[in-house]
Amino acid sequence: MKICIVGGGSTYTPELIEGFINISQHVKIDEIAMLDIPDSREKFDIVSKLSRRMIEKSKLPISLIPTMDAEKAFAGADYIIFQFRAGLMQGRIKDELIPLEFGLIGQETTGMGGMACALRAMPIVERYVEFARQLSNNSKIISFSNPSGMLTEFMLNYLNYENCIGLCNVPIEFLIESAKSFDQPRENVFLKYYGLNHLSWAEKVMINGADRTDELWDRFKLNMKNIPETDYEPDFLGKLQLLPNPYLRYFYMTDKMLQSEFEDRDSKGTRGQVILKIEDELLELYKQPELSEKPKQLDQRGGFMYSTVATELIRDMESDAGSMHIINKRNEGAVEDFPDDYVLEIPAKIYKDKHESFKMGRASKVVSGLIHTVKNFERLTIEGYVNRDENLIKMAMLLHPLGPNESQLESLWSRLKKENADYFPSFEK
Repeated sequence: MKICIVGGGSTYTPELIEGFINISQHVKIDEIAMLDIPDSREKFDIVSKLSRRMIEKSKLPISLIPTMDAEKAFAGADYIIFQFRAGLMQGRIKDELIPLEFGLIGQETTGMGGMACALRAMPIVERYVEFARQLSNNSKIISFSNPSGMLTEFMLNYLNYENCIGLCNVPIEFLIESAKSFDQPRENVFLKYYGLNHLSWAEKVMINGADRTDELWDRFKLNMKNIPETDYEPDFLGKLQLLPNPYLRYFYMTDKMLQSEFEDRDSKGTRGQVILKIEDELLELYKQPELSEKPKQLDQRGGFMYSTVATELIRDMESDAGSMHIINKRNEGAVEDFPDDYVLEIPAKIYKDKHESFKMGRASKVVSGLIHTVKNFERLTIEGYVNRDENLIKMAMLLHPLGPNESQLESLWSRLKKENADYFPSFEK
């Protein structure tokens, strides 16, 4: 089996290599192609050498091929993992800083920063999907590239590439914490979990088929005093009766999160600027010729359980396991309130050639409207890209709850276009 990693020079890659080594007793991997671009040459070289040392230490017969030739990387691939960052880290930093100039949340996956990130990524995704069609072994694309949900919507519903799954590490964190709460292995836990990527909620917790949600809420009530000041108000979760994805703080606590972003910008820097420093430190570690395993310092980078999510998914697809994973896929009846073609983040049974949505009934009325609104924002953004129609993009910006008002619209869009001129397509007026 051949695996292609797009964005192979990411500092996350050693964790992914570790994951492939861990599943090697279940999955025979013959070749891993690591693809990156000339702008990342130095970083790519460092990460590739560490990845090679890790494989050599494992003594597994896996051929590692670092390359900047996309056709070579995609040729014959069975799985393609997207972990590239369109615009590199400087693109992320712009996504964080530019909205702040307009008094708006600046973030790489949410709001106007997330929209800019998607518009940079879509031309790249379009090109790579075409390579996958022409060159790969009908490859399954597993995408972590941000914004994961919108890019999966783009691939499934606009590019019509059916072998595509979007992934995020947040759902597995929910599963792990629920399993710990009830002292159960993860496979005994099922969450009624739904929404969009970074806009999702857990409504029910099932342990061995029994609904234990009320017990979980009782435990939360006991621990409310321990919730940090920067998180939700102490009684908020009790009123909501849903466990929200951490990224929902940008919607539920917009004022606090915006103030926090301004303070970070003016002191230690945005999250992207902080990560740049962490990456410099990681790359110095990766250079050490005696290092042949993922360093613990990588945990500071974020992306907890990242490799586990991706490699366990591949393991279970290859074994036709029918096991449950929370993925970004078409709704297909999972949540009755939403059209079947909405790409949602939901539980699915994983098989080699299909993934079946769990039927979970209705969504909470507290959240269904927000899901519809942000999904329509995603689709307007994609349709603006597909049709090269910037008016559709502007309507998407006005629709988003974290977007600009009418008086800010033109100046913000002009700013985003100017700063992303090397990546955005040309739009009609």
